[in-house]
Amino acid sequence: MAEVQIFSGANSIVFSFVSYALIGIAVLGIFVVMYLNNRGSKKNSGMLNELVLDERQKNRDGYTSVTDKSKFLGATGVCVTDLRPAGTITVEGEPVDVVAEGSFVKQGSIVKVINVDGSRVLVRQI
Repeated sequence: MAEVQIFSGANSIVFSFVSYALIGIAVLGIFVVMYLNNRGSKKNSGMLNELVLDERQKNRDGYTSVTDKSKFLGATGVCVTDLRPAGTITVEGEPVDVVAEGSFVKQGSIVKVINVDGSRVLVRQI
């Protein structure tokens, strides 16, 4: 059986040239990125640092990731929307996004908050 050579003769020269060209482009790209990263002012020491957020949102400035909803624990409310199982209820005139314990609760039903875990409020139909 004859052996088939894929890269032989002229094809081998073309393959070598393409391989060296790709390696050269990669090395040149690395140098370009290093150059762009090192130029700029001292505060922003390069173009790539503009892509990174260096400021932090602090709680003392009023930034919070989750509002405390534990005040609703044990309270009763009225369903503003159908809970399928998620929806909205009103508790003391304040809208609250909730998840029903069962599968479906009709709009206008009265529910009780039975668990609060972070921003997840679990209710049960009364």
